[in-house]
Amino acid sequence: MNRNTGFAALFLMFTAAPFFVSRLQAQVQINKIDWQISRADSKEKQLFEPILEVKLEPYQKYLDKLRAVVSVQNLAAKQAEGLVVKCALSLHIVKTSDPATSGFWAVPFRTEELRISLIQPGGVYEAKLIHFVLNEQLKKLKNTGFWVDGLKLQVMMDPRQGDEPARIMKEAVLDIKKP
Repeated sequence: MNRNTGFAALFLMFTAAPFFVSRLQAQVQINKIDWQISRADSKEKQLFEPILEVKLEPYQKYLDKLRAVVSVQNLAAKQAEGLVVKCALSLHIVKTSDPATSGFWAVPFRTEELRISLIQPGGVYEAKLIHFVLNEQLKKLKNTGFWVDGLKLQVMMDPRQGDEPARIMKEAVLDIKKP
């Protein structure tokens, strides 16, 4: 190998290396999950506001509109297409006679897939999950001696080659407390 060919190979290696390293590090990730409600206090349409907990008496129907906002960000230098976000919703169940016990997480009562067609490079997509059918689940617990003190949303993106698992999975728990 002559001197010019060696320099050319060395030049190509150093110019291409950052591209390959950035490809391994840059991916689409789930940044956060926020819980929001729109209060049903009046007949006017209310804006959604962030919350950290829900106040609810045992066996009471939940009247406010609840949603979760999942923030997905594309860290790559090219657009991301055809993303699938999978969601599972579970209740934390406790005995009404002894709510101080640790309770248990029930199997997910709701699963859903959300498709994101396109996120531009460096862009953020906020997916709004609104179909919780929470009142149907609360109704099933009526007069059983059990109630809920938490709602857990687990979110995962379909993995792609080079993805880091910690970046494509998140979960958020919303506490349910007595008023």
